[in-house]
Amino acid sequence: MVTTRTSGSGASWPTFGDRILRLSIFHFHKTSGHDAHNYLDQMVKNHHMKDVGRINQIETSLGRYINWCSTQNLRVADAAVNLAYELGFLELRGMVSRVDMTTDGYRAVLLGSASKDWQNELRMPLIQVAVASMYGRPAERTEVGVPNLDGSRLATALYSRGQIARAERKFVALGRVLRRLERNART
Repeated sequence: MVTTRTSGSGASWPTFGDRILRLSIFHFHKTSGHDAHNYLDQMVKNHHMKDVGRINQIETSLGRYINWCSTQNLRVADAAVNLAYELGFLELRGMVSRVDMTTDGYRAVLLGSASKDWQNELRMPLIQVAVASMYGRPAERTEVGVPNLDGSRLATALYSRGQIARAERKFVALGRVLRRLERNART
């Protein structure tokens, strides 16, 4: 199991080891499992990691992830995909860990531990429509998924047009509030 740090609010941030694992996973999708393990070894050496238990944990997670991908016959369209979805005053930016091609369409995957209520986060339907738009696919055929860093426990959500429209309205409304605050701060 990959560890994360948690604040009092329940939010979690990836540890340095999680970051190395995630980068090794991205490397795997661009090269091979063998190259990803070599990349991980090099990262451990370059950053002078000394915690043997943690290093073994990261190596095990990478191996599990690679095995999971093989058993799932995963078809990856892209990895480490940068999003930029402009909506009103704000722009949703960030990185989607992986975009998969599924039998029904596409799936945007955010690797790492998710909150218990991730399906209700404002960003999720926006990520769905942003990825669909980037790949020229219908939003109703583009899922959003969240697995653990080792590939296990993949949970997905597919938002309806109504849910996407509500999320977009909330995002635009949030932008209006921030714009008003920005104007007030200047005066």
